[in-house]
Amino acid sequence: MNTVGDDIEDVCARCGESWHVIMAKMADKIAKVVCKRCGSQHSYRGPDGIPEPAPGATQPPGKRTFRRRAAKHTEPTSGPPPPFDPSKPPRTYSPRDMYQPGERIDHPAFGVGVVAGNPGPGKVDVAFPSAMRTLACTKATSTLERPVAATNVPIADRPPDGMPLPMPARRKSV
Repeated sequence: MNTVGDDIEDVCARCGESWHVIMAKMADKIAKVVCKRCGSQHSYRGPDGIPEPAPGATQPPGKRTFRRRAAKHTEPTSGPPPPFDPSKPPRTYSPRDMYQPGERIDHPAFGVGVVAGNPGPGKVDVAFPSAMRTLACTKATSTLERPVAATNVPIADRPPDGMPLPMPARRKSV
């Protein structure tokens, strides 16, 4: 099952790239993706570039029809928002930024919300006045260091320095 922040295949109308990152989901359906090459955000179309039809719906080949869906009623955020510093202004939301719990963010569609936590790499839970949402964010950079090449260490399949290599045995001709 794909989650927010996972890589997925989709077709970008801007650059034609097929690798994207899931930016938002609604229930079990992928709603928005971000192109890994050009950074454009768009609705998930599927790997073939055609939106998935509604279950049981039939349509003639080559013709795409779009229906408006009824707005889902979302439960308001229960309880008080997570603690935050009201003296700091909210940051504008971008999936390319990292967020810490307690930060306020300004989302273009959902409004101002407070970061409640990080459920996993590339995800952030945000409490908006309308509902709790899971949004995409930048994954943390690795703290691992690149290994340093060892010098003057004998390799098991080679003789130590200074020893001549053995000559391969000659085959006897028949």
